[in-house]
Amino acid sequence: KAGNKTICGDDAFQLYYTFGFPLDLTELMARERGLKVDTELFVKLMDQQKERARAAQKGVSLAASLSNVQLPATDDAAKYQTDSCQGKVLGWVTSEGFTAEGEFEDAHKPAALVLDKTCFYAESGGQVGDEGLIRGEDWEFIVEGTEKVGNCVLHKGRLHRGGVAAGDVATMQVYQDRQASRKNHTATHILQWALQKVLGDSVKQQGSAVCPDYLRFDYTWPKGLTPEQSAEIQALVNQKIAEGLPVTCVSLPIEEARKLGAMALFGEKYGDVVRVIGIGAPDKDHFGEAFSKEFCGGTHVSNTSEIGGFGIVKEESVSAGVRRITALTGTKLVDYLMGRNAIVDELVGMLKVPADQITSRVAKIMEDNKSLAKQLKSGAAAAASAQVSADDLLARSSRQGATVVVAESIPALGADQARGLIDSLRAKAGSAVVVLGMADGDGKVMLFAGVTDDLIKKISAGDIVKQIAPIVGGGGGGRPQFAQAGGKDPSKIDEALRTAKTFITGKLS
Repeated sequence: KAGNKTICGDDAFQLYYTFGFPLDLTELMARERGLKVDTELFVKLMDQQKERARAAQKGVSLAASLSNVQLPATDDAAKYQTDSCQGKVLGWVTSEGFTAEGEFEDAHKPAALVLDKTCFYAESGGQVGDEGLIRGEDWEFIVEGTEKVGNCVLHKGRLHRGGVAAGDVATMQVYQDRQASRKNHTATHILQWALQKVLGDSVKQQGSAVCPDYLRFDYTWPKGLTPEQSAEIQALVNQKIAEGLPVTCVSLPIEEARKLGAMALFGEKYGDVVRVIGIGAPDKDHFGEAFSKEFCGGTHVSNTSEIGGFGIVKEESVSAGVRRITALTGTKLVDYLMGRNAIVDELVGMLKVPADQITSRVAKIMEDNKSLAKQLKSGAAAAASAQVSADDLLARSSRQGATVVVAESIPALGADQARGLIDSLRAKAGSAVVVLGMADGDGKVMLFAGVTDDLIKKISAGDIVKQIAPIVGGGGGGRPQFAQAGGKDPSKIDEALRTAKTFITGKLS
């Protein structure tokens, strides 16, 4: 009525978060009516909610209140078949423990619902627990995380409205994020196969993290991937995705699974019968033909084509001999690549070159900058040298008997120019001790000392700089005739020069 053609992202978020109504359906219905949805605000609100949920779960350990408590078992077989189901409330867990009587009505108190059945996946094997909504006849509970204690699934979150009573029938709805987790989990299995294909069978999994936004995989390898290895691994994973291969799940006696070559995570404990995920077998009867076979209790796509694409965004060291890959799939990968393309387009406009020439153009700019920096430094040193003449320094010098003593702070010079200036002073004076102090634009201090040959039995240039370098926060040394030192405190140069004069006077007396 108001003529606004955009559905507010906040409204779309409330539909999704409170009622479990998917964003894509909101967008579809909006398009049918000539409207659009503010998806940017929707994504922002979703990210904020995820951060709040993670922070809340970090701060609350409901499992700690369950020591010596016998919890009812939850049938969670539906987590592999559906995103929604019905179950009966058996009770709830708070910081006080498990309760199966009365009614829970405190919307401000962290809690976890316990039901006889669930379709929620509890955090396990590196895959995060599901989030979603549990709804009764006159109440709603928002699930912000799911974990398992023994055989009991805890649906952790907060009461949104109404009051929950034991025995209530509830409808459960897992949020769409689960599909993204499925994609990432299956991609993790293919990634391990590809790593072993490229690097060899010595590669072993050391851990993983599977969540809706990304996947992370830790593996044994002594050094970082080369660009060529990374490209080959990504190509292999994407090839298997493009082939649209079936993903099959079977339950097998553990010894039979091992004979088929199924991989198990080192250190993990398994029962006599294990769940095995195979990728590439046409059906269960030909399970042995799968190119990837792993013990796994997580959720997966039914076909590799559902993953939609794979890309490594980071590869790093975790510890000695263990590397970590962070990767994206599906729409998260598309968003990432679009962002990278936007940067490339911006660079094309700035540098006025085609995209395939950006790296060479940037390399040329960096080389030019390095050359200009050298020229500037050389020019500055030349200008400083022009400002400092040996005659001026001699005119301001003092004498210790027949010996000329120069201890001056001057504009910054290069080491060769400083040496040349000291040589000039020694030649003009005949018998001289020279100490020069300076600081460059970065605050780096340089001290130079020179002594004519007739004085080296009394005083050494090396001894002078060793005496004064600590004053400017540095150190140095050299020969009796010439020495230099560095430091990092320009404010102490004058003090160092005064100390040098006192030291020289004492040695020449």
